[in-house]
Amino acid sequence: MPIAGLNVMDMLRYQLKLKQLEIDALLEVTTAINLNEPASRLFELFDTLLSEQLGVDHYLLFFNQNTWQVKASQGYDLHHIFINVERDLLHFKQLVILSDLGNSRPDILKDFDLIIPVFHKQKPLAFLLMSTPMLKSYEPLEEKIKLVQTVVNIISVAIENKKLFKKEKEQEALKRELEVAAQVQTMLIPDKLPKNNEFEMAAIYLPHINVGGDYYDFMELGNDEFSFCIADISGKGIAAALLMANFQAQLRELVKRNHTSIDILIQKLNAGVLLSTRGEKFITMFLGIYNRKTRILRYVNAGHNPPVLVTKNNSQLLETGCTILGMFENLPNIQSGEVKVEDDTTILCYTDGLTDLVNENNQVFSLKGLTAFLKHDYNRSAEKITHELIEIITNYKEANDLVDDITILAVKIFGK
Repeated sequence: MPIAGLNVMDMLRYQLKLKQLEIDALLEVTTAINLNEPASRLFELFDTLLSEQLGVDHYLLFFNQNTWQVKASQGYDLHHIFINVERDLLHFKQLVILSDLGNSRPDILKDFDLIIPVFHKQKPLAFLLMSTPMLKSYEPLEEKIKLVQTVVNIISVAIENKKLFKKEKEQEALKRELEVAAQVQTMLIPDKLPKNNEFEMAAIYLPHINVGGDYYDFMELGNDEFSFCIADISGKGIAAALLMANFQAQLRELVKRNHTSIDILIQKLNAGVLLSTRGEKFITMFLGIYNRKTRILRYVNAGHNPPVLVTKNNSQLLETGCTILGMFENLPNIQSGEVKVEDDTTILCYTDGLTDLVNENNQVFSLKGLTAFLKHDYNRSAEKITHELIEIITNYKEANDLVDDITILAVKIFGK
């Protein structure tokens, strides 16, 4: 169709010029994409194409970068633009000439003539709003719009792919980190727990993700004593695993050298954790030291869930201790507990993932439920206790996924 003011030759020359401009623009954009230029550079190229090469001097480009932002603009005061993309634009799925909407044209879009939406796999990536009267009337508007539409699509999809690629790389890095952390954690947790005619232990470890921040340990001390502990380290991944390794090394060394004075042991352990984490992470812990000859259990609870001690006729919570480790330079009021252990005593240590379990009726397993479970058959072996708790956890998991790590250390002390 002839264009007013142009003869056939002029029109052909202009169409050729526009086609060359399209080729040059696409080449420049694709080159920038292949060179992995940042998104800001791609927006600059788009801005140059519209304002300098096509003479479009009124436009806004909204781009989805987790939130909707104006990434390119010309001819508008952004302080007076009150467009909400989700409210005003998301329902536009294809190019719209706003004058075609007649009376249904929203007032907030009255300064614009065109909307070019960009969707990729049904996800909205960008919305370009343009005012066409600023285009020179003798130029073929339809061809310009096609070029703009092509370029904005290419740039938007390229930036989205760049974002997805970055996310994929981050996920791969996280996966590798978790695999390494899981290997570290596996090396730290005892692969075999004691079982003899005096006492036995059994444990469960169920991380919420591939690797969690829970930890348990056992150590023979000589002189008829052994220690056992359970801890919950804040954080996940490599950082938590490295802190766990550091914590285990400090704990084992301090228990060997200072197990006669739990107060001094805890102060030194706290100082070591604080030095390692600079107060950015913390550890809750229960540490017990049992003497087989005197049958005395000495313990300290550093802000951890209280283990449940159950005998034939009694039960109690092992709560005495201090606040969490790694947050304060000096731990105030450290107290250690002491219990005379009867025949066939069960001590169940656990992390809060166990007592936070919720079933299909929205009932929490709770500390009360755990105590009742242990008292129901106090004479069970440590291994049987952990097996039955696994069944309970499995039943609860069918209703709701785990929201935290679950670690259980069952200690059974037999009669003489």
